[in-house]
Amino acid sequence: MTGGWYLMGAVLFRGSAAGDAETVARLHAESWLDAYRDIMPDWYLDGPITKERQNLWKARFSSPDPDRQYILLAEADARLVGFVCVLLDEEPKWGACLDNLHVLPGLRNKGIGRKLFIRATQWVMSAAPGIPMHLWVLEANSAARRLYDALGGEIVSYQSNEIVKGIDVPSVLYVWKDLKKLWINLKG
Repeated sequence: MTGGWYLMGAVLFRGSAAGDAETVARLHAESWLDAYRDIMPDWYLDGPITKERQNLWKARFSSPDPDRQYILLAEADARLVGFVCVLLDEEPKWGACLDNLHVLPGLRNKGIGRKLFIRATQWVMSAAPGIPMHLWVLEANSAARRLYDALGGEIVSYQSNEIVKGIDVPSVLYVWKDLKKLWINLKG
């Protein structure tokens, strides 16, 4: 048992609903607290992160556009264990934006993130055939980078990004240019 949590039953995937905003925000904050502890300032992680994540998800769920935004939840034993969010219009230059992919800290490296990524890829291929997919990841987030490397992501840029107002962090841009080819590799 890791982090006080373990999988008992199967992981189920379902689309999100407006009532999921608070739960998604809580998991998002918990994931950042774990993954970014030595990357982002403690004053931020110990302070405004929770409220900022709540505001972000409240806004996303209050005006969802199912044709332009995809949020998929992973649940086990009636508890949210992960989620993915893809935004088609965030940075059109790079294609669809895999804006969030989070799994409860104690359940990472069990295939949940990979399954969420595969489903996000399927949605992008269906919603916007032929466009690539990308994401920004913090350069020092080595665990996430290992996953994106294993999933065939190509690093195309390094730069400092303002993650939240007033906090610039070195980041890496991953791109998946050919989602059909990626899909074949992931399923093979």
